Amino acid sequence: MKFWGIIAGICLSAVQAMAGETLFVSEKEIADAVRREFAEQGVEEQMEMEFFGGQTTFALENAKQVKIMISGLVFDAEQNKFSATAEIFADGKAAAKTSLYGKYYIMQEVKVPAVLIEKGEVIAAENLKTVLMRSNRLKTGVLTEESELVGMQAKRTLKEGKIINDRDVGAQIIIKRGKIVTSVYRSKGLQITAQAEALEDGAKGERIELVNTKSAKKFFAKVIDAETVEIEIE
Repeated sequence: MKFWGIIAGICLSAVQAMAGETLFVSEKEIADAVRREFAEQGVEEQMEMEFFGGQTTFALENAKQVKIMISGLVFDAEQNKFSATAEIFADGKAAAKTSLYGKYYIMQEVKVPAVLIEKGEVIAAENLKTVLMRSNRLKTGVLTEESELVGMQAKRTLKEGKIINDRDVGAQIIIKRGKIVTSVYRSKGLQITAQAEALEDGAKGERIELVNTKSAKKFFAKVIDAETVEIEIE
């Protein structure tokens, strides 16, 4: 079911020019006036607009001051459509009136690479920057927060300014396949250590397969740090 919000508020915006000059009203100024009307009614998120109908630029000769009045704002919260009336006043007199139609998009702050991040590189805070993106373009799996990205390792090359998905990064690999590490087994105060070769890459906390370098016996263990794994007996 569609939900339509009907707003009867009025928003005024002023533009000034020197005497005798032509005063121009741009589409950006019209959009800003509509945004302010949204904010007046409690929709304060940052938003981007597209106009599909109505006049959005004006040239007013010999006007010293122009005001933009937005009224009758109607919006569809499901389809992000809106309509409104814009009235342009030049020096206190009505100069133009138009019916506006379009779509609005709620914008969200997203962390993206500030530089090219190579495959295998660990992401640092200084590698990231904040951009605004339409929230409807952020699909499931997109990582938007710095806390979700810093310390993660790139599984592929991450391009500057491009959004990062959860499949693009992973926990930092600290033990690589072929590395010789110390395996530790603890039980009732007893600790046994042995040298083992990693048969697969592993991040801290992951369970990987290894082989004992002397007995050639394969086993699984939890990665503790870059040099140590702990054997867990189920």
